[in-house]
Amino acid sequence: MKIVTLSTKDSFGGAARVAFRLHEEINKKGIEDILLVNSKRTSCKTVHLAENYHDPQNRIVGFLNKYKLKLQEKRRRLIWGGYPDMQNKILSDIAISLLKNSLDKLDFDLVHMHWVGESYVDFTEFSNVTKPIIWTIHDCFSFTGLCSYFEDCDKYKTHCNACPQLGSTKEKDLSYKVFEMKKKRYSSLRFHIVSPSRWLADAAKGSLLLNKYPVTVIPNGIDTSVFAPMNKEEAKKSLSLDTAKKTILFGGISAMADPRKGGELLMESLKILSGMYSEDEVELLIFGSEKRDDYQFNFPAKFLGYVSGEADLALAYNAADVAIVPSTHENFPNTILESLSCGTPVVAFNIGGNPDMIDHHQNGYLAKPYDTGDLTVGIVYCLSHNEDNSLSYNARKKVLDNFRIEDIANRYIELYKEILANE
Repeated sequence: MKIVTLSTKDSFGGAARVAFRLHEEINKKGIEDILLVNSKRTSCKTVHLAENYHDPQNRIVGFLNKYKLKLQEKRRRLIWGGYPDMQNKILSDIAISLLKNSLDKLDFDLVHMHWVGESYVDFTEFSNVTKPIIWTIHDCFSFTGLCSYFEDCDKYKTHCNACPQLGSTKEKDLSYKVFEMKKKRYSSLRFHIVSPSRWLADAAKGSLLLNKYPVTVIPNGIDTSVFAPMNKEEAKKSLSLDTAKKTILFGGISAMADPRKGGELLMESLKILSGMYSEDEVELLIFGSEKRDDYQFNFPAKFLGYVSGEADLALAYNAADVAIVPSTHENFPNTILESLSCGTPVVAFNIGGNPDMIDHHQNGYLAKPYDTGDLTVGIVYCLSHNEDNSLSYNARKKVLDNFRIEDIANRYIELYKEILANE
């Protein structure tokens, strides 16, 4: 069995790390899997750069890549320029890709796609692919016109148009045209959709674009030997934190810059919390963002910046008494999974895939969506109900029972076999 896995990146970003973890584990189990990426940061030999992307040794390739990027930027300005009111923070790019050259040279039985944004995949390139395609979707872009998360809009169920995230009132706007393009290009492809969360699976099943394809729920997996509990006091000392204080963790890629991550809601919640705890009792630990003077947390904060190593991430989770994930829209966030695996309870809104991981009052707290008061209640609950380590024990057990990368890889391998057996 030979698999080609497609992912825009191999290490930067949550979906990329999910794809890479799974890729490594599947190869460990004796399945030949090549991870084909647009941007490579790891030294893994089974991760290949797609042809015509980022090859500094090839002057022609380098020229083509620069030309591609200029073309992409010009096209982006032309396309997006007509929508001055768009919420570009959550819209995905339209593909301009050179992936086909690499696929044509590979021998494979099945294609496994993960997150393929940033103009990596143009589905016209699959016109000659006769093999089945598994698509693990990490957000909503696969079944919407343009958006990564549809928020309160349900037009994806019938046909995207007059997109609220574009600030558009036109029926045949860009979201309509891209939706039509996807509908046409998907029609000849043999997808099997995999969703990490039940919420995203239900949305895919209810969408016009994906409702004819089989959908399977397989959660993301994690290396529980890396993300494992350690002595909390030692972890705090390693990060120069005050061991006498409670540590609240918040983080993720662009944790404060991306509105979807809920940084503003966190600050509102911490303002409420400051009426219950003093600065001598609580401090914040933040990764994924740099310190800025306009952040008002009401408590001392230590910024770690971008943390690339998983061992360093595990140390941060272990140093925390509670992790806060105040995102307004999420599928199956790594931050929750990694924190629970380290035995650190999590407070998050009851949205998306969060309930698949957080058991309310057992290993964390599911707050009413966007209610900062209830988010504060959750923080207080986790800080005051874990003296016996019951929340920590339940957090770790939840991951060991449901999300070990070894078990998740086995589920994917069984799905590969099932699909190929029906060929």
